[in-house]
Amino acid sequence: MILSLRNAVVLFVWIASCLELASYGQGELGLIAGFSNYQGDLPSYNIQDGIKVKIGPVVGVHSAYELNNTFQVRADLLYTRLSGDDALADNPATIARNLDFFAPLIQLAVGLDYNLLGFSPKAGKVFTPFASAGASFFYFNPRTTYQGEKVSLKPLGTEGQFLEDYPDQKPYSRFQPSLQFGGGLKYLFSENLILSLEGMLSFTFTDYLDDVSKTYVDRNLLIEANGIDAYNLSNRTGEFLVGEPFDYENNDWRGDPTNTDLYMWFGVTFSRNLIKGIE
Repeated sequence: MILSLRNAVVLFVWIASCLELASYGQGELGLIAGFSNYQGDLPSYNIQDGIKVKIGPVVGVHSAYELNNTFQVRADLLYTRLSGDDALADNPATIARNLDFFAPLIQLAVGLDYNLLGFSPKAGKVFTPFASAGASFFYFNPRTTYQGEKVSLKPLGTEGQFLEDYPDQKPYSRFQPSLQFGGGLKYLFSENLILSLEGMLSFTFTDYLDDVSKTYVDRNLLIEANGIDAYNLSNRTGEFLVGEPFDYENNDWRGDPTNTDLYMWFGVTFSRNLIKGIE
């Protein structure tokens, strides 16, 4: 993925903020490792025949600034990979829909931690459960594998985006905001190391993390305007049936537009304590 000018500016500002935080010696800097899961129009787990879950790796950097023993401002820059697959469904109709996706995602989040028992290396408060709330801005790129090639779905307009006949099917942006809530446990493992176990849930304002939201569109119109690949990746039931293309009726539901998508991550954060001195 090519780093755009806007992404580069955001990354530069975040790094500069972390360095400024470090210079004050009033917080922490660290690394995050864990896994993520998506919830949306495509299944991401199945527990009918054993436990099958689509998870992606999470890696990132973390910074925080201590306001007082109770509250801490945080900023996280994360990379993960979301995915879903109709093959995990219990419903035969959903399995026959035969859609799947994966989406690299980069998130810049800021928030406020509330330390229930108080946490301050300087004050000797070294363990606490905490709750967290904040907001994020993220980039995602839903893709799938078709005939052995990885294909980005958004430019294809699989639900009639870019067609004048479907004015309600507007193109979506791959840059989106979200609200983030979570919490965990925090422990001062040594004078210089803070260890956190945490989980975060991001509520997005888009239904297109998976490129699926509304309806199927007219086959001929879609092919004429957006190309044969747009149709082939909009309707993959024919592949599942191993036969001729299976045409749904125009405006048959492809997804559920009443609910936006969300994702969550769980991980371990290893942070360097920057607060000078422990009283």
